[in-house]
Amino acid sequence: MTKAAFRGLWIALLAVCLALPTARSEPATREMTLEQAMERARRANRSLVALRAHLAQAKTNLDLAWSALFPTVAAQGKYTRNNIAFSFPISASESLTVQPKNQLDGAISFTMPLIAPPAYVALQAVKSSVHASEADFETSETTVLFSVAQAFYAAASTDEVMLARQSAIEVAHATLQYAQTRHKNGSVTKADVDRAELALVRAEQGALESRFAQEQAYRALATLTQSERDFKVRAVPAVATPEETVTLDLALRLRPEFRALELSAQSADAQGRANAWRWAPTLSAFGNLRAFNYDNFAAERHSWAIGAQLDWVLYDGGARDAQRHLANAQAQEAAAQSSVLRDTIGDDLANGRDLLDTKRHAQEAAERSVALARETLALVRTQYEAGSAAQIDLLQAQDGLVSAEESLAQAHFEVSLADLTLRRAAGTFSGRP
Repeated sequence: MTKAAFRGLWIALLAVCLALPTARSEPATREMTLEQAMERARRANRSLVALRAHLAQAKTNLDLAWSALFPTVAAQGKYTRNNIAFSFPISASESLTVQPKNQLDGAISFTMPLIAPPAYVALQAVKSSVHASEADFETSETTVLFSVAQAFYAAASTDEVMLARQSAIEVAHATLQYAQTRHKNGSVTKADVDRAELALVRAEQGALESRFAQEQAYRALATLTQSERDFKVRAVPAVATPEETVTLDLALRLRPEFRALELSAQSADAQGRANAWRWAPTLSAFGNLRAFNYDNFAAERHSWAIGAQLDWVLYDGGARDAQRHLANAQAQEAAAQSSVLRDTIGDDLANGRDLLDTKRHAQEAAERSVALARETLALVRTQYEAGSAAQIDLLQAQDGLVSAEESLAQAHFEVSLADLTLRRAAGTFSGRP
């Protein structure tokens, strides 16, 4: 096999390899916007499903706290087989059966808290804890949806890079055909054809690598959204958003993690007060009703009783004070973490605004670079066809255009990511419509 035939076969194999992933990975029967991707992830993402189950577990604590303030009712039925029946006469015509052979007993009892100061305060603590769990879930949900948005824009960036690579293949192929034509005419040497052919091989290899990156990005997005790989992302360029003027106080009210820390501090403080109230007595009511198939000493086959009960734990070895001190320490920890998060959010807002402004300028520079690279390539191609420019200059101009288009795609991705980062810092990124 000659060297030229080997090169031709190599180019053909690369073209086939490039075409196969395209046919396999781009059914692209529908478009997916960022809002649609986040909505699908919010419904079907496996991490969020687990987080919802965890939140449901936390909410059961509220039912348990309420149960301490409601009455409890119990019923019991009992059958006893006695070895002998026993009765004694109480008059000439009547007898009192105190132990039948087959003894039946039934009882219903209830207890009702009347005054239970620790339970009331503990209920407030649990409510704050549940609200803190809801804020924690919102924080985790925002983190997952932020990852979805990142994957979405990464997929959009690979689409843009893929277009640049395909354009580079077309340009390199045109250059090769032109070099082959001029070589037949004797205008250029075989080296020019070889260089053009090598540029085409490099362009096709670059497209293969870009195809792999595109598949990887789409696969990650499909996993996060639990979607079939039958979509094509449709990104909207980031524009100026109100998040750029959000104040720190507003961001603190919007950020769920800050709200979770405040609620955790409130819950711990209420728990400390509940433990302090455990020094107080509690008053409850009770009652019971019994029925049986034998006689009591009142010659009746039923009995009932109601009353009130005062419970007062005078000494418990210091357990109440230890739990109160623990809750107070947890409240202080949550308050300190809130202060740290406040400073962090302030820095994130300032850094996010600066980063977004910087990336927008970088995008403008990249757009200008692409325009200049296209002008340069057109100029050098004209000069090359006129014979006033070397082929190496044309190939360098082609590489320059590809590099500029890839830089523009990266700039678009970085602007979108900077916009997402600022929105998250401002608390306005939730992933909800």
